[in-house]
Amino acid sequence: MYRLILLDDEEFVIKGIQKVYDLPKYGFEVAGAFTSPIDALEHFEELEPDLVITDVKMPAMDGLEFAGEVKKLYPDIEVVILSGYDDFSYAQAAVKLGVSDYLLKPIKRDDFIAMLTRMYDKIEEKRLHETSYQALEQLVEDNFVELVNRFYLRLAEDNYFDEHLYEAIKDRGLSDFKDEDFLLIKMDMGQVSTVGDYMSEIGRIIQEIEMTLLDYGKVFSFWSDESLYVVVYDLNTEQYEEICDSVSALAETARFRDFSFSIGFSDIFRGLENLFFAYADCVRQIFFQEANIDTASEAETLESRAVNVTLPYSEIEKLFQAISLNDEDGINASLDQIYVIPEQDIPIVSRDYVSSITFLIRLRIYQTQGRYSAEEEIVKREHLDLRRISRECPTLEDQKAVARDASLALAALMMKGQEGSTSKTVLAALKYIDNHFSENISLQEVADNINISKNYLCDIFKKEIGVTFINYVTSKRIDKAKWYLEHTDMKMYEVSGAVGYNDYAYFSQIFKKNTGVTLSSYRRNL
Repeated sequence: MYRLILLDDEEFVIKGIQKVYDLPKYGFEVAGAFTSPIDALEHFEELEPDLVITDVKMPAMDGLEFAGEVKKLYPDIEVVILSGYDDFSYAQAAVKLGVSDYLLKPIKRDDFIAMLTRMYDKIEEKRLHETSYQALEQLVEDNFVELVNRFYLRLAEDNYFDEHLYEAIKDRGLSDFKDEDFLLIKMDMGQVSTVGDYMSEIGRIIQEIEMTLLDYGKVFSFWSDESLYVVVYDLNTEQYEEICDSVSALAETARFRDFSFSIGFSDIFRGLENLFFAYADCVRQIFFQEANIDTASEAETLESRAVNVTLPYSEIEKLFQAISLNDEDGINASLDQIYVIPEQDIPIVSRDYVSSITFLIRLRIYQTQGRYSAEEEIVKREHLDLRRISRECPTLEDQKAVARDASLALAALMMKGQEGSTSKTVLAALKYIDNHFSENISLQEVADNINISKNYLCDIFKKEIGVTFINYVTSKRIDKAKWYLEHTDMKMYEVSGAVGYNDYAYFSQIFKKNTGVTLSSYRRNL
């Protein structure tokens, strides 16, 4: 039940609203009724209303002035104005003040009930949103594993060094390779059809890769909902090929366990600040692998043309960040930086260099567009051909123009795909996860049940929550396991099965990694 304040200088109006409308039926209880705006403001803090319904025409302070004071002091409170003025300027002023609704007197019963329903839904969504996000913030604060994962993920994918987070976790076991050579491995998850627990299978794959690579140097991993990342540092750079072969062999084994991966290996970089460029290097390699759309040699041709010249991979990443924000100025600025012929002597035809850039942009758009529409194709398969690009767009300006048109079209498609309330989508996802986290749950299953694409769900999970699906589900399972340990006499292996892990040994490892103590120690210390 949400709290409502009624304000009108005519007391019979206040009594009439309470008599005519069964307010509790629509989710509201009257916390206070006032005939003076000054009195209402004085009691606001103690009454803590969620909704205020006020008249416009009142002595001392009219309804618009009152609404302005309320929104200034309590911006989250919903305000509805009732007015006998059929004047657009009043409604316009109300909108500018942040008023939620504006009803004309005499008020029709259906209109008033519709308003109450809208206000209830709006407040309900806001409260659910706040509750969910407070829980998620607490989850992150309480979970060192998630903090570390968030730090590396933002540094790798967004080139954002979170200084505050770095200082908070650097003395608590952060794998720091500030002055070390390192290799980044990026594994994009493709088709997944595991019959075992999805979360456990991913965990086992990460463990196997880390154990294998310990022979070559220091190893740690982090992950998003689409990719697994492994960093090898303090390594012998002469073993680069051997490392790549070992991981590729493991990935082949993983394929037989119902997972498939596209893998990118970065060159050797030095220092934490270069993690983003290692990420871009991995993305480039995966691009080349997946470029075999029309001919098997297309990726090799592109690779050979790029050998003696540096293609602007980091600028292409900035372009796609601008696309994701629907930032037309940012898109234009990035393209201006991308389509510049390097001043140094290029041992290839300039047109081939420019075509290689256009190819990479088109390929990235081709890979992205399917996330937001199954029907709308900005870039078609046949457009991914270097020879066709060179033939159809003979000048640098031609290619820059087609890249701009495609980029703006993708930005529009992404915005269209995000229409409606992303908050509602996230809440629907969280609700489904909360009801099914102890089952064999996957991101694809969640997306299917709330009728959006898996990739779009990944995007909004990352942007709105900042916690990966994998870590969110793991935390829900750990919290439930703690509850069983505290409130039941269930055996440890029974707790493991009850929260979704069929492998008790693996569950024990996950529990200790996330809590710092073993299952038996946790129960003993209660």
